[in-house]
Amino acid sequence: MLKNSRARRGLAIVAGAAALALTLAGCSGGEQAPAPTHDLGKPVAGEIKADSLAGVTLTFAGSGGVFQDGQQKALWDPFAKASGATFTQDAFDAGKLKAMVDAGNVSWDVVNTTQFDTARGCGTLYEEYDMSKVDTSKIPKGTITDKCMVPQILYGLVLVYNTEKFGANPPTSAADFFDTQKFPGKRTVSQSTYVDPQTVEFALTAQGKDLKKLTPEDIPGAFDMYKKLGNNVIGWTTGAQAQQQLESGEAVMGLVWSGRGYGAANAGAKVAPMWNQWMIMVDSNGIPKGVKDKDAAFAAVNYSLGAEQQAKMTELTSYGGVNVDAKPKLTPLLEKWMTTEHLDTGIAPNVDFWVKNYDALAAAWAGWATGN
Repeated sequence: MLKNSRARRGLAIVAGAAALALTLAGCSGGEQAPAPTHDLGKPVAGEIKADSLAGVTLTFAGSGGVFQDGQQKALWDPFAKASGATFTQDAFDAGKLKAMVDAGNVSWDVVNTTQFDTARGCGTLYEEYDMSKVDTSKIPKGTITDKCMVPQILYGLVLVYNTEKFGANPPTSAADFFDTQKFPGKRTVSQSTYVDPQTVEFALTAQGKDLKKLTPEDIPGAFDMYKKLGNNVIGWTTGAQAQQQLESGEAVMGLVWSGRGYGAANAGAKVAPMWNQWMIMVDSNGIPKGVKDKDAAFAAVNYSLGAEQQAKMTELTSYGGVNVDAKPKLTPLLEKWMTTEHLDTGIAPNVDFWVKNYDALAAAWAGWATGN
């Protein structure tokens, strides 16, 4: 369940996009050719007509590392073999995506991004899905949060604690993260460039706020919660750093991606997850606006949603799959950290609120990330 620092990058500040757009515009070559059509039949998740996309080349832009390697082996290489398509890999970058779209010269077909990014960019950076061409019948309820996404993985922002310190009296609520008298020691929390609404929602949950009834005035109070921890809070800027802080014992508690908590435990750290009031996270399969072969991109996503494909992806990456029929073979340790086993106690984000109030969130986050 390990993703590198690019995996939570879509809401980071985009630099250099305009310059890259000018470069790509010079190579765009005028009007686009008509979109190809294919005889694909009725979509069934995990299936594709043999050689139905022979001669087609598709590119997936992902977040790299073990995660993208696992996706390639479980999803895209089998799709290429079954469909006859050529499937290449690239690294996702938000600035490059915007430049491609602005220039009308899109070379990616499917990208790994977040549910907040597709919601914010729906119709401008991302294509709307034609749901008649993607079988979403086995996708967990509530995980399709806008018209421009189909879920790719389920993971979480989870309170992870040191069992040697708190094993006899573990934290049981979001409020316990902020209680340094009952749970003394340093905590780690994101101060990366990624603007993370769910870090804010965790603090608001600790305050007893109803996340379905948030107001912009709630945002500063969430950051005050973290700032009031004083010397008891340390920041992480990458998932790898968060994991290392837990492994070394520098932090006795952390608000981290579930995969990084699992990574620390798998490396031998005495840590465990708190499954009450954890933040459900969903990464999106996004289709860039202006993609050259939309139907082929839909077919690739549809194939990736099969139970067999999703199970294999979980086994290779440790990420929770998005097909309710998937039955991955889990080790006892991985089963303990698997978010799909605890959806009933997770908290889904208020995506609409954060899309509407992104500027206020970004401004407050910038101050938090820089220590101001």
